[in-house]
Amino acid sequence: MHQEGVTLIELLVTLSVASILIAFGTPPLRNFIAMHQMSATVNDLVTSLHVARSEAINRETSTRLCPSTNTDTPVSTCAPLASLADGWIVVSDPDGDAIVLQRHEPIPGRIRINHDFIESIDFTASGRLPRIADADIEINLLLCDERGDQNTGNNIAAGRWINIRGTGRPRIYTKQSDVQIALGGC
Repeated sequence: MHQEGVTLIELLVTLSVASILIAFGTPPLRNFIAMHQMSATVNDLVTSLHVARSEAINRETSTRLCPSTNTDTPVSTCAPLASLADGWIVVSDPDGDAIVLQRHEPIPGRIRINHDFIESIDFTASGRLPRIADADIEINLLLCDERGDQNTGNNIAAGRWINIRGTGRPRIYTKQSDVQIALGGC
């Protein structure tokens, strides 16, 4: 009589191999997902900064990127006390007939955004940041998750630093040493 199936020993060996693969595969997968979320969030934010700056130049009026807690409604508004992590909008002519040019939903809960003491990021009609007392201002945004500013390989930090100088052009810093000094690091 011939029976088909697996023996108990074969089943235990298969389960042992599967658990070893899961044990070694889960942390890299979790790190891969976190890196992807960080990159996507930074790219979305920088894209919105570029949209705000280019629209200021094209429309020859001021534009603003500001936190918004109602990005999913037809009439999105700036929420000065909110965080960019709650979502943001790009608004043309914010002091006149405000036109919402772009909306972004809240970012993944594991990412937080630290920044200078700002309520919004404004661009003048020339695409520059406004000057205060005849001096250029500089805006710093630090994006962090639970990995902080740890080295993820090749001296690249888990967090990201976005720096915007007077010209209005955002620059992304990824090196661990740069991210550690921005706003006190993650």
